Amino acid sequence: MSKRFPVPEFDRLRYKNLPWSAPALLDGVAARSGRPGAGAQRAPGAVAVALDDEFCARFKLQGPNRHAVMCVTPTSDVSLVGRSYAWPIQRALIVTSLDADRATVLADWTTPRPMNTRLGPEQGIVVPGGEFYIVCAHGYGDYWIFNRTLIETALDATGRSELHVTSATEEDNNDFHACNVTATWHG
Repeated sequence: MSKRFPVPEFDRLRYKNLPWSAPALLDGVAARSGRPGAGAQRAPGAVAVALDDEFCARFKLQGPNRHAVMCVTPTSDVSLVGRSYAWPIQRALIVTSLDADRATVLADWTTPRPMNTRLGPEQGIVVPGGEFYIVCAHGYGDYWIFNRTLIETALDATGRSELHVTSATEEDNNDFHACNVTATWHG
């Protein structure tokens, strides 16, 4: 590993050649219609949600795989860690809402250069739990193209719940290690 440009460890091989089919998208208006904090009363998990033109315009997002992943967690603190392994520059956008006017950005991480595993702070960040949205994309010119995503849930070795949002940049390659965000929490 380079001392000048250290990169975090990332086991990208576990995300190679995964089966994928296009997700059924929850309507974005229906996802936004819940009252603030409504996610705390739903079972933890994640679902792909359609995005409207205003949201995409605000964040310069384009492409055929237009969606965000709505993550529902308990209201306790949630740790978010990003990792990447891809040629194009990657972006993980994490927001509180899909309403373009009300969305607060919790994190907007990009890889510093191609083929770098660093996506956000090495140890990640802590955000309030409840409900948040993750968009995975890759750079092209002065805008971002949506990645295809997969969602996994698991328990880690210490009993913490994990939610993995993994993504692929290419349509014909099912290597889902391009722009990945892992959320963990107790409970």
